Amino acid sequence: MRLALERAHLKTAARLGCLLLFLLAACSQTGSPAGSIPETVVLAGAGAQATAPTGTDPTATEMSATPVPKPTALAPDFWQKMPVIPGQLSERVRAIYLDGLAQGRNPRTFSRIGDCASAAPDFLVGFDNHYNLGEYTSLQPAIDYFQGSFGRPSLAAKAGLNSAGLLTSLWTGSQCMQNESLLDCEYRIDNPSFAFIAIGTNEAFYEHETPGSFEQNMRIILDDTIGKGIVPILGTKADNVEGDNSINATIARLALEYQVPLWNFWRAAQPLPDHGMIEPEHLSTVSYKNFTDFSIPNSLQYGMQVRNLTALQMLNFLRESLGETPAMESAPTPTATP
Repeated sequence: MRLALERAHLKTAARLGCLLLFLLAACSQTGSPAGSIPETVVLAGAGAQATAPTGTDPTATEMSATPVPKPTALAPDFWQKMPVIPGQLSERVRAIYLDGLAQGRNPRTFSRIGDCASAAPDFLVGFDNHYNLGEYTSLQPAIDYFQGSFGRPSLAAKAGLNSAGLLTSLWTGSQCMQNESLLDCEYRIDNPSFAFIAIGTNEAFYEHETPGSFEQNMRIILDDTIGKGIVPILGTKADNVEGDNSINATIARLALEYQVPLWNFWRAAQPLPDHGMIEPEHLSTVSYKNFTDFSIPNSLQYGMQVRNLTALQMLNFLRESLGETPAMESAPTPTATP
């Protein structure tokens, strides 16, 4: 009975969040101050574009303006064959990372950007306090290196969030500056070198109404992130709420085009019971209290536990791949902030 109530609560919260975002986005066309939404942002379900850019550093455009080759002749299911963790980093990732260090980014810090699957306490937070790696003790160096970053609160990871919400000031709080977008506020507070950007489940509800809105907004998010010297880690989702897997295909195609890491969580979830899902929009979990204990019997048969494990593997891959840069050896350890 308790498990059923918890599941119902999660489902209701996510759908209410989606509805709230839809209403706020629609209201923002006439009620928000100029500059609260970046130019060309497509509001989910609103079918309109906004006015002026905001939160963009005019001095941080060199990296985002760098031309990159566009992939061609991709099969519709190309992304399904891409590995969960990349085999190697592109030179562009190294350039973004070094540019971030020059801008003063903290190489021991990452941000969590996404919907309820990326929010606390489910996603990564436990690695800062209570966890058990089980047979994956080789990942301990990643926990040690990014210690203090796992438990940092994230304004930009919450139920119901979508790409339009990240680019508006509708869900910002008192920590944010006037007209600062949710994404820019989170980056300013965290000062990260890396950002997990895993969003798209809530996008499916609006993509048919405003085709192309997700890709258009994701390009703004990527340009903003890269321009700030932050390495974007694009994550695919385990669900197929949109019905044709088009959102995951877009995510993977953008990762190839921008030459940034793809965390193909979809592939990791496929062998799991019900593909790691408890409902069409929500991941399954072996525990609603501990999402980072891999010693629990059968824990890695559940979506949320596998999500945390593979995300930690991605962080370890980045740490190892960029380990020769001096900053990875000497950077200060961040502390979690309220």
